[in-house]
Order: sequence, then structure tokens, then C-alpha cells
Amino acid sequence: MTHLEDPAVIGSFTIQGRLGRGAMGAVYLARSPGGRLVAVKVVRDELAGDAAFRARFAREIEAARKVGGAFTAAVVDADPDAEHPWLATEYLPGPTLQKAIDTSGPLTPGGVQSLAGGLAEALMAIHASGLIHRDLKPSNIVLTDNGPRVIDFGIARALEEASLTATGVVVGTPGYLSPEQITGTVIGSPSDVFALGAVLVFTASGRGPFAHGNPASLLHRVVHEQPHIPPLPNPLQDVVRRCLARDPAERPTPQELLQVLGSPASPALLSPPAETIPYPLPPTKLLPARPAQPQPLQPQALQPQSAQPQPGQPRPAQPTGAAFTTSRTRPAIIAGITTVLFLAFIQRDPQMQAQHPATTAFFGIVDLIFLYFAIRSWRLVLRRRVVLRLSPQGLRVERGYKQGMIPWDGVTRLRVGGDVRRPWLIAWLEAPYQSTLPAPKRRHHGGIRIYPIAHGATVNRRIRQVDELRAALNWYAGHLHDNSY
Repeated sequence: MTHLEDPAVIGSFTIQGRLGRGAMGAVYLARSPGGRLVAVKVVRDELAGDAAFRARFAREIEAARKVGGAFTAAVVDADPDAEHPWLATEYLPGPTLQKAIDTSGPLTPGGVQSLAGGLAEALMAIHASGLIHRDLKPSNIVLTDNGPRVIDFGIARALEEASLTATGVVVGTPGYLSPEQITGTVIGSPSDVFALGAVLVFTASGRGPFAHGNPASLLHRVVHEQPHIPPLPNPLQDVVRRCLARDPAERPTPQELLQVLGSPASPALLSPPAETIPYPLPPTKLLPARPAQPQPLQPQALQPQSAQPQPGQPRPAQPTGAAFTTSRTRPAIIAGITTVLFLAFIQRDPQMQAQHPATTAFFGIVDLIFLYFAIRSWRLVLRRRVVLRLSPQGLRVERGYKQGMIPWDGVTRLRVGGDVRRPWLIAWLEAPYQSTLPAPKRRHHGGIRIYPIAHGATVNRRIRQVDELRAALNWYAGHLHDNSY
């Protein structure tokens, strides 16, 4: 697929088409002057202007050149000093592991063991060169006729240490990140081994060891819950279990994995049927000349958006990211029960009240207690539902028929605060955005209470939602999240 804004030439390579786009930028299929196919990764504009990223990118390129090409995509050429820094690697014709599993289903135990051996060798080569992959996942593994090959090693570290990461750029993939990557502790080669274990679970079952869902839920499960490992023959079962150990010291090294697994099976076990995954090369004609620079769009005024689109207008795309919603199920049940009990305990017999004043007083007190809880629960039931969405672009709050969106650069601080039994997400916003969100007018030390966290829910659910919300805040806006509570 080609795009009008794509370049026709990068360095000495002629662009044939776009292969995809990732956190670093666009990836193109290109031809060298001698006709060889290469994959060229071009840094996007925001990162190209970051001096810290350029320096780290240059160092990672030099380290990546030392990695043996038998298990990875070898570096062909690079220019970290170009206007848009780029990196050209060997083009590997073949499906990614993600594509193979999505198309043909999980591999057999023999295929999983063969993949484990090939990836262990690849990690040995990467680690021996002083690199840590940091983002090993099925879409970064290409299945070739000569075994699995690992791509994009070293790029995650360059992204991680760039200053742009502090403004919402996500590095890594939830479900394959190790606990130490999530909590921000020391990251080393055991982090790649943890990702390898997660990849093997996906290969054997078609799903990761921590299921699926929004990033906040996945990050919470990785840190606090045990992985789900499908039944596998030994020694593969024990290898996967050890790779997914929460403590990095308990994970095996790639060398130990090879010793336990023995000689890998034939790489043919990894190759899906050719007829199920056709991979024709993109067209080889040159891209059209770049059009004239379009005029920039005029920015729109910030204001709460209407929830219902006008007739004839296309519906807006559904927002992505982590979503949190207030629930009224439990308050509704409590409200119904306490209302029934309140009505049942009302004393209607005047003669009984006169003959038994103590009993009447007791029932009156009990009735007032039920009335209090009924009113309190009905208030929660009648309150408009609130939806909080966090994404790489910013935060969105939907309250009834109103909604508002604020980018991260309009937020100065985020904190979970208030009563422990009734916590709130509190946001400190830049002046132009303070009236944008449909939130209560109640303030908290200069901040705005924008989302009630599991009010009226059970203690366990409230604790879980607080943990998941904190994980999402660390993931999307770690530089803004005040984690004290």
C-alpha cells in the first residue's frame, strides 16, 4: 500500500510501498541500487526533533550491527543524522508469528518447542551484543524457511529514553511486558525471557497468558495475578512456567533454555501452509511525486461535545484505550431491598403503638436506618452514569449525554484521592480546559473531581478498579500521575 505523503527515495533505497507503521514511525519496503529488498524504518517528526532520541538511536544502531543475522534481521544501512533518521534492515519474506497464528491457529507442541529453541538462540545473539529487545511479541517475530527471526531489537530502548516518552508515547505491548517493565524497576535480559514465555503461551493456545482486555487490566494482571498456561508436554510446560516467573532471578537464561529443550525440531514445523497465508510482495513501481503541501486545518474551539450525532452525519469512531464505567447494579439492589424493609417496618396500628411504646420506638429507629440506606442508594442509582476513557491522545469523560476530551498537554496533574471508601480521580487542568469536562463543580485542593471510582461497589471491586486505573494512568500519563494516596 502506498500513501501520497510517502517519500520516493530514502538514502540510496528506492521505496516500493509501505509495510506498516509503529511507535517509531513508518516502515517501507525498498530496493537497494543492486536490486535487494530491504525494510526501511523512518523516524516520525516528533522523534526526529528530539536530540535525546537521536543520540540513543545512533548508539542502538551501532550495537544492532553486531547482532548475528542468522536469528535476526541484519542491519543493512542507517543514517541517524538525516532530517528524518532511518534504519534499513534485511527484508524477511514470510508471515509474522501473529499473522500465522491468527490465520492457521495455534502450533503443535513440536512447533512450539522449535520456536522456543530458535527464539532462545536469537535472544542469546541479541544479549551477547549488549542489547535487550524490550518488546518481544508475536508481531516482531518473522517465520522464515530457516527458523524464526526477531526484528525491531533495540528500538524500544531508544524510544524509552527519549523525552517524548514522557508525554504519552507507549513503549512495549501489554501482555508481553515483564512485571519489572511495568513497575519501573531494573530491566535486564530476564525481561526478554518473560516475553518469550508469553509468546510461547500465545503460540500454543492462540491467546496470551494474561488473556486480553484494555491495557490497564492486562498490566494489573501481569503484576498481581498468576499466568494461565495451557497444558503442554514436559519439559516445555516447565520452561514456560519458569519464563513467566514474577521474580526475574527465577527465570532461566536463554542458554539454560536450549540445554533443557535440546536440539530444536525442524524449522518446517513453524511454517504455516503456503495456501493459507499468501504473502505476495508489494508492487515495485515508484510512488507518485509528493503533492503540494496542504494548508493546515484550523483548530476547533474546545467545548463539551454532544453525545448524539445529527441525522445524516457519520458516527464518530469509537475511542480506544482503557475505559472505566460507574455501575449502578449494586446500589439498585440495595435500594430495592432497603425500600421494601422500610415499608415493612412502618407501624400502622395506633393501638399497638400505644400498648408497646418501647417496641414501637425500636421499630421506628430500625425504620429510620432503612430509610437512610434507601435514600443513599437511590441517590447512587439516579446519578448519571460516568465513563472515563484514557488513551495515548488524552482523557475523555462521558457523563449522561455530555462528554468532553482533553489532550495530555492540557493536564498538569492526576491523582487518586478523596475518601478511601469513596475515592475520586482528581485532575488539575490548564485554565483553557477547566470548563471542558462534564464533571461536578466540587473542587479538591484546586483540582476537579472527574470520575467516582467504584462508588457503591464492594471493597474488592473498588480496590481492583483503583489498581487498574492507576496502572492505566502510569501507562498513558506516567509523568502526570501523582501516585501518592
